[in-house]
Order: sequence, then structure tokens, then C-alpha cells
Amino acid sequence: MANLTFDIRSRALGKETQFNVVLPENCEKPENGWKTLYLLHGWSDNYTTWMNQTSIERYALKRNIAVVMPDGEFGFWNDMADGIKYFTFVTEELPQICSKYFGCSTRREDVAIAGLSMGGLGSLSIGLSRPDLYMGIICLSAANWPNNMFHEQYDSGRMAPGWLAGMKRIYGDIFPNLEGTEYDCFVKADRIVANGGPFPTLYHYCGLEETDLLRHSNIMKDRFLSYEGNPFNYTLSTYHGVHNWDAWDAVICEAMDYIGFREQDWRPTF
Repeated sequence: MANLTFDIRSRALGKETQFNVVLPENCEKPENGWKTLYLLHGWSDNYTTWMNQTSIERYALKRNIAVVMPDGEFGFWNDMADGIKYFTFVTEELPQICSKYFGCSTRREDVAIAGLSMGGLGSLSIGLSRPDLYMGIICLSAANWPNNMFHEQYDSGRMAPGWLAGMKRIYGDIFPNLEGTEYDCFVKADRIVANGGPFPTLYHYCGLEETDLLRHSNIMKDRFLSYEGNPFNYTLSTYHGVHNWDAWDAVICEAMDYIGFREQDWRPTF
């Protein structure tokens, strides 16, 4: 694989940004470009962390796919109410950059989005907002989802003032009342069902020792499995694990296989 760090001034973000890209090499690029996984980081991480903490480069090599890892800072991958437009960057500008410079495909059937913790919620929110762009969604240990998890923290007084101020910058004055709004992923999923698709395949993981997240993950599972015929091909995988990289590195291959980025029966030529 080729491993690159790319610096560019983003119009959507209004600033310089960086992202990492791993690209197949020593094999022929498909006519429509590389199948591509957009891989989002968590709250305390940046665009380098997936590369530093996992073997994602080796996993991508076995699947002959490109992996793009952007930087989302602390914006929960939204167009912030008072801040930066991460959603617009990931869905509109970044794919065009990757197509132009790296030959990444922009066809829906070739593109998926994934993430962990903050990025797990980000991948879910982005993928369900733009199902026309992604054939698959990988949601690992989604932080603060469903939205009543924000309410539990807020109502209990456990939300630190700095965290509350950050959430207000992201979501605006409606925080923490996100249920039924544009930020509610169930609203997005209901809209896809009402429109008859398109339906991204949805892989969801949560560790058995992630107590609060697991409880809320079961709420998410029940909701997605309530749609007739399971149109999102939704699955929830639970293994022993906590909220850390050991778990996410162990499960990402299963997740990629599930959405259709499976290991290829080929070997690179040197």
C-alpha cells in the first residue's frame, strides 16, 4: 500500500486541513476508481490515530481498497451551529479531492463510511443523511447515541461546563433536546424507509463492558430491526471489550467484510 499524508486548504472548513490516505499499489486500478472507505476518528483522536493504533493499512491491502482518514477535531462530524462544516467537507469536498488526486471512486456502490466513538456516531449520522453516497456504514461504539444519552448526562448534572459549552457550539440552543430534530438518526432512518431507500448496509459494534453504550446500543438495535424486512441489513456485534483500540482493531475486519469490502483472492506483484 501507498501511505500518504495530504495537506490542503479546504473551502468547506475555511482552513488548512490534513488527512491520511492508504492506496493500493502494485495492482491495476479499476476502471471506476478505487473502492473507498472513509474512516472517522473519535473525540480525543485525530487523522493519524487509525494508522497509529490499528493495522488498517494491512487490512486495506487484503481488500484492495483505499482508506481515507480525515481530521474532524471535536465537531462530532457535523456542520457545527457555531463553528466548522465537517459534514459538508466529508460528504462533498473530500470525495472530490480524493477522486481528483488519488483516483478514488465516487460511485455509491464503491464507497462506505466508518468510525468509532464520536466517529461512530458521525458515520451513522452522515451515512443516514446521505444514503445516496454510501453503500455501507460501520458504526463502532457510537458515543452519545441514541440522543437520550445526552439527556441522561445533562439531567444528572454529570456534564462538565466545558463539555456543555462544546455541545452548544455543535448543536446550538436545541441541545440537549435532539430527539425528533435533524440530528436524530432515527429521523434520518425513518425518512429513508419512507422513501423506499437507498438502504446502506449497517454494521454496529459495541463492547460488552461498555455498559451505558451497550444499553443504548440495544435501543438502536431494536429500532433498526423493527423495520419490516430489515432493509438496512442491520446487525449488532457484541464481544467482550471496553472502549479502546484493542476492541476496534479486532472488529474492523469483520465490519468491512460484512458491508462488502471482503478480502480479495489476489496477491500484489513486486
